[in-house]
Amino acid sequence: MAQFAEDHDHLGSAVGPRHLAGPGDPRHVTHALRAAGWHTASDPLHPTVTLHSPDYSHQLTLAPKPGRPYQPWWHIRGPHGPAHWSAEFSGTTPVEIIAGLTDALVQPLPERLRSPWELLPAHGWSYHRQSGGSESATSPDKAVSMEWQISPIAGPLGWVIEAVDRHNLDRPGLLWRASLDDNTPSHLVAAFTAALAVPDPVLRGRYEIPYGLPLKQEREEPLGPKAAAAHAERLAEARRHRPRTPRPATGSPVPPAPQPTTSPARPAR
Repeated sequence: MAQFAEDHDHLGSAVGPRHLAGPGDPRHVTHALRAAGWHTASDPLHPTVTLHSPDYSHQLTLAPKPGRPYQPWWHIRGPHGPAHWSAEFSGTTPVEIIAGLTDALVQPLPERLRSPWELLPAHGWSYHRQSGGSESATSPDKAVSMEWQISPIAGPLGWVIEAVDRHNLDRPGLLWRASLDDNTPSHLVAAFTAALAVPDPVLRGRYEIPYGLPLKQEREEPLGPKAAAAHAERLAEARRHRPRTPRPATGSPVPPAPQPTTSPARPAR
């Protein structure tokens, strides 16, 4: 925590919308998972970070690719077998949006699931349905699209989310890309969607704020105390969801608790 505070000891601002704010600090994701009881399974002298859930059913890998920030850096895998699913995020994806999914991995299942086609329009996104069955939504600034892709031959392909710099009309370019396969549980897709659509700004250092994008930037101030306090609060919340290890009775091992099952996040028809 001391190192996190030191690394953020510079001037910065709250900026929005978050989908244009740049990648941010990866520890926003990895520290929270560690606080929630995930195990580190990677070489501390290697830049790749691998974390396993307490029951080893899920895995997160952050594998930076120098010179290729728009390629998948973040890889998340679900349990083996019929329930297996995967998600990938480019190195430029804002960590607060990735955390929407990873936080949902350690939190209880929500009482009510909301479809992306319910969540996004509530925040001003426009909804589109294609003749082949694919569905999508576009952010109010036209920068981000979230699409449920269906192939007429192969069937459901999963979710693709892309952010594009449309401010430069001469050379629009990819800002970040995420993909969730068609087996991704509904509550994870919903949590990711909520983190994508929420209008709350995010903190960025002065030299971390992307140049030339239509960002709303609040007053610049020393970022360290605010960033450290927010991170400490976030880790405290993650620790609340850390699983407790039951003490087995003498000579009678305790069987593992059954894992909740969820259906893949296919849009309702």
